[in-house]
Amino acid sequence: MKTLLTIFFLCFYFGVFSQNTPAEEYLKAGDKIHPIEVRDLKNNPFTTPSIGEKVLLIFYPDPDNPKENDYFVEKTKEWKFPLDKFHAYGIVNLKDTPYPNGIIRFMIRMLRKRSKREANALILTDPKGVVQTEWNTGDCNNHISVLVVDNTGEVIFFKAGKITEEETEFVINELRKRLPEARKLTEEELKEMEL
Repeated sequence: MKTLLTIFFLCFYFGVFSQNTPAEEYLKAGDKIHPIEVRDLKNNPFTTPSIGEKVLLIFYPDPDNPKENDYFVEKTKEWKFPLDKFHAYGIVNLKDTPYPNGIIRFMIRMLRKRSKREANALILTDPKGVVQTEWNTGDCNNHISVLVVDNTGEVIFFKAGKITEEETEFVINELRKRLPEARKLTEEELKEMEL
């Protein structure tokens, strides 16, 4: 659960159906996404922000598999991106978890209060699988999916599953290319952000 929360907290700095459909029909680089309505942590309607306005890093984690992309999370936490051009947030996949949605929302709200770095992280929830249907991601069950979108709403990267070191490097390089003001945090800055 702590790793899942780390993913949520990262959002402050930067949020494949099991059928016979070919994978190339699912969300991929070059596709466009649009704002959709999901829920906030109090289960109120909330429209996904900044699509078509900023470069986005969106996490779509299933609470059942919180450690799947630890390497990716740690590497992206090492970077500071300009918040006027960049937005990151998480949308928790509540549809595919057996845990009660209200309890997950409550735990996230409480644990966010443990650090100033994470206090303002935007974390949304998806109890009905809207992300999977509206953005055509396919089956995201038991995965921490990562979606990177440019400021026009075009997908740069999407993966539902374990992200490799090469893919991590690709994502960071793509973010840096689109956000030249980005810089790597110093060791001192990273220590200030620890719990």
